[in-house]
Amino acid sequence: MSDIWREVVIKAVLEKFSPMALKILSDQRVQTLLSQALNFQADMRQNMEAQIKLVARTLELVTRDELSSLRAVVKSLEAEVADLQAELAKAKEAEAAEPKPEKAAPKAAPKAAPKAAPKAAKPKAAPKAAPKADKPKAAPKAKPASEPKPKPVK
Repeated sequence: MSDIWREVVIKAVLEKFSPMALKILSDQRVQTLLSQALNFQADMRQNMEAQIKLVARTLELVTRDELSSLRAVVKSLEAEVADLQAELAKAKEAEAAEPKPEKAAPKAAPKAAPKAAPKAAKPKAAPKAAPKADKPKAAPKAKPASEPKPKPVK
């Protein structure tokens, strides 16, 4: 890949520069240095991204990779919900298309319902025992006097 890139850059440079610049750029050592500079820039970018990811993990921040994977999960879940909704709609249509069996004619409701027999009176609860005499609570112990707090120095 870097060889193809180098050739493209050299061809572009040959068209735009003076003969002296072309002579310098056609030197193999200069081409090697230019290639190294381009590779160094890419390496620095990758190193910087790795450091940012490390800091993000340390501070428990969400990274781009995590957001991308979360987006993919959300999209798949949305697609699954849409499929299930379509399946449910088809099932409802099929249910509606089926002929419903006719219900038997409703029987005439009785005019007056017989009154229920009165319930037996509930036995009253036994009276509760008299509450126990409360024991007097001991007075809270006084805290020993603490030393006065020093005032902050400005």
